Amino acid sequence: MSLSEKQFKFAYWFLNHKKKIRSSIIIGLIILNIILISFLIFKTVFYFKDQKNYQIMINSLSKDLIDYNSFKEKNKPKDLEVLLTKSIFSESQKYDTISQIENVNSQWVAQYDYQFIFNGQEGKIKTNFILPNEKKFLLDFNFESLAKNPFVELKIKNVQWKRTRYLSKIPQIQFEIKNIKYYPIGIQITSDKKSNINQVNFEAINNSSYGFWETFFKVILYQDKNVVGVNIISAKQFLSKEKRNLSASWVNFLPNVTEVFVESETNILNSKNFMSVR
Repeated sequence: MSLSEKQFKFAYWFLNHKKKIRSSIIIGLIILNIILISFLIFKTVFYFKDQKNYQIMINSLSKDLIDYNSFKEKNKPKDLEVLLTKSIFSESQKYDTISQIENVNSQWVAQYDYQFIFNGQEGKIKTNFILPNEKKFLLDFNFESLAKNPFVELKIKNVQWKRTRYLSKIPQIQFEIKNIKYYPIGIQITSDKKSNINQVNFEAINNSSYGFWETFFKVILYQDKNVVGVNIISAKQFLSKEKRNLSASWVNFLPNVTEVFVESETNILNSKNFMSVR
């Protein structure tokens, strides 16, 4: 078999460069081995390093990643705020007390005990509640004292909070108070009748969808911005959509009354206070 000129030239070139080709192949294999060994070393180091991180991750699963104490502290309800506390002279050596509190929380209902401390005398412990973003008056009566400026404070304790995310689930209580009229002692009420007491008459309408076995109405008398008289009356079996004429009275002398405020209250946390619908 005869070789072509082209094949002969290639064979001649290969024989002349055989050593160089062999050296190049050896060098290439060495470089390839170096690359493979380097890659193997890199992967080995990465593996052990990753194993360490993996173990740290596994160990962290058994720990609380959320600081629940901080979360609870941040989201707990704010304390009830006391806006006003004072005593009011009612008659000889006797005083009434009033306080106004506020629940500044928008999703928390509070049930609590409260007590007035009057010149060291402890009033009766009472239980009440306050809705989210609500202001409420608290009253107590007939504390005895010879002091002209007796010291009074309000103590709130045993506060129990209940979170309500949906305010619409709280029964909506709507008492409309209108036609408030104040009659001081001696004023002509009708053509043939004079008042022998201080009296407030008003009209209360239960616009709620519920009737209540008992509802309270707190009557606050002001001289300008100063509270000069307080009273509370109870209305039994107040039906839904019912309208009633109510009155509160004081037998003692009162300074000039410039404003009257009436606040309604009925216990919506007690299901027994709701009258059944017939």
